[in-house]
Amino acid sequence: MVKKKRYDRGDIRRMNAVSVLGQLREESSLSRARIAEQLGLTRATVSSIVTDLLKADLVKETDYLEGGTGRPGLQLELNRDSGCVIALEIDLDRLSLVLANTGKEVVFKQEIPLPLGMPLEEGLSLAEDLVTEALAQGLETYKRCFGICLAWAGLVNRSRGELAYGPSSGWENVPLKQRWETKFGVPVYVENEAHAGAIGAHLSGEAKGKRNVIFLSLGVGLAAGIIVDGILLRGKQGFAGQVGHTHFASNGITCHCGKTGCWVTEIGASAIIRKLEAAGINFTEAEKAGTGWIERIEVGLAGQDPVILEVFAGIGTQVGLGLTRLVHTFNPSMIIIGGRLGKLFHPVEAAILSGLNSSALSHMIQPLKIHISQSDDDQLTGCLDTVIESVMTNPPMAE
Repeated sequence: MVKKKRYDRGDIRRMNAVSVLGQLREESSLSRARIAEQLGLTRATVSSIVTDLLKADLVKETDYLEGGTGRPGLQLELNRDSGCVIALEIDLDRLSLVLANTGKEVVFKQEIPLPLGMPLEEGLSLAEDLVTEALAQGLETYKRCFGICLAWAGLVNRSRGELAYGPSSGWENVPLKQRWETKFGVPVYVENEAHAGAIGAHLSGEAKGKRNVIFLSLGVGLAAGIIVDGILLRGKQGFAGQVGHTHFASNGITCHCGKTGCWVTEIGASAIIRKLEAAGINFTEAEKAGTGWIERIEVGLAGQDPVILEVFAGIGTQVGLGLTRLVHTFNPSMIIIGGRLGKLFHPVEAAILSGLNSSALSHMIQPLKIHISQSDDDQLTGCLDTVIESVMTNPPMAE
């Protein structure tokens, strides 16, 4: 016989608080009476919950409601300045950090290079210095930090908060959650960067309200965040979505993972550089070691350089062909192409669609929308959403 969970008064109080916060997230501003009506709770219960949330500084009172009958009630809304949130992305060649309030208003943003192949401790030291600076500023302004979320381009064991393995960086079995919670004294969340991108798109971005979404993160590596029926698929260890290492081509090219013919060897950063150089566009070693080559290609694409456009059209077709496998497996309503290199493919969107249309079942692509993100911050947005979601679903309230 399955033992049923028993809820005490504190559990019920917290669940009701979550419901009130949910109503305010949906409608921005509500009176106590309106919240009680929508949740089917008594006004006395809602008043008690709101008092708790006001004490916790999670909501605030604004203007009186005009019009209507009876005594006017003060409007309530979420307090966007109730605390700060830190989002950090460790990419293969850079660190990007955003400090924001719970309304996701950015108050500090910084990006610094991360030399390729940097040893673990040196890389983490750079990241920790950046977080230390942001945390000091956040605490000075907002008095409390609700958490730090890190997005990492590698395998992440989210349940343990561990950087499990980076095929390109070589970093392995790093207990980052434990290390940073001890160091910084706030909750720490660790996400794969493609998962973070999917979370951001689903909760507050282009795919908000959609329940079946794929976020394809294109960069030095290649991974996907896959949401099915509103749930992010993580897999047993949290490694789901490593689509870049599925076999795609008989090209004999060795991937960072040690296998040959991976999808990423045809559409990832190394593949793009290889194909552009084969077409006669040469890069310096400094450009290839950093981001200089990306900037050059952006300029070339914007100027309609015919050689660059032809190369990208071919790669775009391979993006579409690879997406066919994901469409047939997960039947999404929307695919977002994002990540570090995603926006480079906007000029060749037609080639992506051509590759997809030529190989996918027509019934599965007729309702499908492809969106190419123009942002470099999809993963950071997802990290902010991760921490804010934890506050909204488990609010810190005085006992």
